[in-house]
Amino acid sequence: MFQVQLPTRHTDTFAATGFVHSGVLLALTELTYAAHEKHLDIAKPSGVVAVQVETRARYFAPLPWAEGAEISLCTVESSEQGFVQEFEIRSAATGRLVSAITHNWVWLDTDTGQRAPIPPHVVRKLREDQ
Repeated sequence: MFQVQLPTRHTDTFAATGFVHSGVLLALTELTYAAHEKHLDIAKPSGVVAVQVETRARYFAPLPWAEGAEISLCTVESSEQGFVQEFEIRSAATGRLVSAITHNWVWLDTDTGQRAPIPPHVVRKLREDQ
């Protein structure tokens, strides 16, 4: 399981509630994925990006912006067609579970607008990290 801690800012809140907006929680999962990709030394070809084709989110508790976030990531499936990752977002200050988010990812060739196959060595790296 891969983990990172990310700060949250007062500007991340929803309508001055003091709690981090759900859209920011989704963005934190994308930042975690990018850090995970770097951690695994995965380099995509030029013009290829990872995009979500499905996202499921459950919210359990609000996250006060000053607490920061601890995000864990687990790859649960990977193939040449795509991969599935589960994220847990917790308060970095208290450890309280805030949200569980699952993303189904594919690689997208931005030149053609078509799905790009994920090379076998990348599939192996993702599987080894499960």
